Amino acid sequence: MAKQNNQVKKSLLKMFRKAFSDLADCEVIDVKASYRLPLKKVKVNIKEHPFQLNLHPDGKTLYLHPEWRLDERAQEPEQCDYIIFDPERYFDRVSGFYRLHDGDKITLGGKDSEQRDFLGISADTPARKLSISNYEGELIFKSHVDNPQSCIAPLLKDKKVNLVINRRQKKLKQLEEIFHTPIEALGSKAALELINKVNALLENEPYRAADSNGRPGSVLRLQDDIPAIILGDLHAKPDNLLTVLSQNGYLDSLENKQAYLIIIGDAVHPEGNEPLEKMYSSMLIMDLIFQLKLRFPEQVFYLRGNHDSFSEEISKGGIPQGLLWEKKLVRARGEVYRDAMQTFYERIPHLAYCKHFITCHAAAPTSSVSEEQLINLGQDPKLLCQIINNRLQRPNRPGGYTKGDVKRLRKTLGTAPDTPFIVGHTPLSNDDTLWLDVFDISNHHIIYSSDSSWVGIFAQVGGQIYPFRYPVEPIVSIINSTSN
Repeated sequence: MAKQNNQVKKSLLKMFRKAFSDLADCEVIDVKASYRLPLKKVKVNIKEHPFQLNLHPDGKTLYLHPEWRLDERAQEPEQCDYIIFDPERYFDRVSGFYRLHDGDKITLGGKDSEQRDFLGISADTPARKLSISNYEGELIFKSHVDNPQSCIAPLLKDKKVNLVINRRQKKLKQLEEIFHTPIEALGSKAALELINKVNALLENEPYRAADSNGRPGSVLRLQDDIPAIILGDLHAKPDNLLTVLSQNGYLDSLENKQAYLIIIGDAVHPEGNEPLEKMYSSMLIMDLIFQLKLRFPEQVFYLRGNHDSFSEEISKGGIPQGLLWEKKLVRARGEVYRDAMQTFYERIPHLAYCKHFITCHAAAPTSSVSEEQLINLGQDPKLLCQIINNRLQRPNRPGGYTKGDVKRLRKTLGTAPDTPFIVGHTPLSNDDTLWLDVFDISNHHIIYSSDSSWVGIFAQVGGQIYPFRYPVEPIVSIINSTSN
């Protein structure tokens, strides 16, 4: 599937370039001041400076910015990607943006509800106001409405030119305050103190109805009006977690209690090109998650995945990762810490939902269950195994869950029939991080946040759940190098 997707993308890119091979009608301009876009194509190189974009007539200002990365900015690499965002929303809340890769095109207008959510474009703006295409790193603008004209202008002041980088660097400072520096796995004493505090929090974790034993149940019923950020399997990739926290307004939203961060299990055990038997990065990422939980006890939630276990059945490529994880913890931090981790696994929830989404690690139940049964999931090993370990039904997997099971789960939880159902556990290729409407099940999505190049999330913007990708950066080494 991955190979086929790459071939389709290359084919589309070839078609796009062919369509623009004759640029005789495209004026090449060097914009040094405000410029009103005519009804013909103009090509602009904005690699040196970001641009301000005004669609008119409402005077809404957007930014069009080269996607400079923290680990590459000093070398000023050849840049081909751009992001379009609303500067009034992007840095201090959960908000959307658009990325233009080489070969991408976007048409801005007021009839697109997603653009209204992401960019704050007025509904009164014409449906096809302005098109922007990325052609080999240069941007081609095409205005579709002459009166009033759209306008672009370079951002020349250093404060605005470096706005995105400066804001992200500010977030790195916030991360330093949360995790302290250098960012590394804690010593045994500090680690034990930390996990014990987290386990104490889990005894009274909010948004969880009590199970039949009077303990916090397995279901998180989150508030509908607080947007959620959902991360999939991280598999011992601390940089992926920190990349997300350094982007957008996510960290500020957590600080202001205006967002939830939900990690849907399997933060441990390396995969991909990482040595499968090495467990240091698993210790580090759990330390980071525990520190986040302690800092934001009512905003950060971790759902259980199948790798959140010491079971000998947890293996990859013949490597018994469950057993190796247990041995690593005992060797590095002692049996008491190992026992505390087991307590953590037993106390965390398994499913989270609100009216905007339902999420768990792996699967919908394959039989009719009540909400009460879901709340008491921890006492039902068979049902628990389905939620954290099952996969979609396929010819070689007749016991997998189906479209009907997803539909039934939505009904059980009292959500709308089209409520997005988001799981991890089953990546569909080795070179992506998000898959939408999987196997023709509408609003059934898979997220896998441990890719080495891109980290995917789902974020709730304007009452809808949207997918976003961010380029993975070596945040741990960046923070450690600047803090020494």
